[in-house]
Amino acid sequence: LGRKNSNSIVMRKLFILLLLMAVFTIAYGQDSIPEEPGPGVVSARIYTHFNYNLDPDDNPATAFEVKRAYFGYKRELDKHFSAEVKLDIGSIDDESDFALIRRYAYFKNAYLSYSTGNIKTWFGLMDMLQFKVQEKFWGYRYIYRSYMDEYRFGSSADLGAGIQYSPSEKITADLVVSNGEGYKSLQFDNVYRLGAGLTLYPTENLVIRGYYTIHTSEVHQMIFSGFLGYRYKTFRIGAEYNHQLNYNFNENYDRYGYSIYSTYTLSEKWEIFARYDQLYSNILPEDDQPWNLGNDGSAIISGIQFAPIKYVNLSLNYQDWVEYAENGSTEPYLYLNIEVVF
Repeated sequence: LGRKNSNSIVMRKLFILLLLMAVFTIAYGQDSIPEEPGPGVVSARIYTHFNYNLDPDDNPATAFEVKRAYFGYKRELDKHFSAEVKLDIGSIDDESDFALIRRYAYFKNAYLSYSTGNIKTWFGLMDMLQFKVQEKFWGYRYIYRSYMDEYRFGSSADLGAGIQYSPSEKITADLVVSNGEGYKSLQFDNVYRLGAGLTLYPTENLVIRGYYTIHTSEVHQMIFSGFLGYRYKTFRIGAEYNHQLNYNFNENYDRYGYSIYSTYTLSEKWEIFARYDQLYSNILPEDDQPWNLGNDGSAIISGIQFAPIKYVNLSLNYQDWVEYAENGSTEPYLYLNIEVVF
């Protein structure tokens, strides 16, 4: 109990320090003449798809689905302040087949941000930064989520405060303190999550990112993440490795794996892409099999994307999940994914 209380006190102090840094940044950078708020921007993003089961041993199954829809509003309050609210409409639990037929609306974002010079701060329900660089580089969120998001290494949004500092075009550092429960389960307790990241741009074509998070409790849950991405003209390739220690606050229960993905741009409207994931769990001292073997496996995603207009992306692609268990199955599907952004 003493260790847990001590950890909570440390995290609360870090949270207060982060808030003080944000307040100081705002006070230091505020102009003496206020400006009128700028016009607001309404945005929407819709993910929908059709899939076909390719497993000859299974009953052929097809389905049309609207997987997710996002609706948002962002407004520049002056040259430094802005605020955003965004709704995420989707299933309550993507892992439950029954839940997929239900739709719930969540606040994905509801925050105030302040930026001045090379510093930017956020406070409220905001996007987490642990896999934003990877997600942007992968570029096909509407087809398949990035590694840490797909395998639940961390939530994409949470309640908290964050600061990002870019001393030059070649380096960006970020620090976030959050509840750690995600935007679908906004619990209030003495458990916090601290994340720190560093992104490097050694050259115009190369990006390197390292990220570390610690989620406090009696047993710390920690994640180490590394990413390397390279672009050359019409080709890009990225690779990331992620290691989660003490999954769900269970000591010595670890998960880890990597993801490799690439894209080749054929023309302004056509792209081909491929991705390969592997997800593992460790073997506990008293066992002879990985503790999470039933969920360990590899994913293959490959296909082509066509953008008929600026606001629409269409993709015909193949997706397969291969379980590592001896009696495990495969899940091969053919997908037609559609993304609409406006």
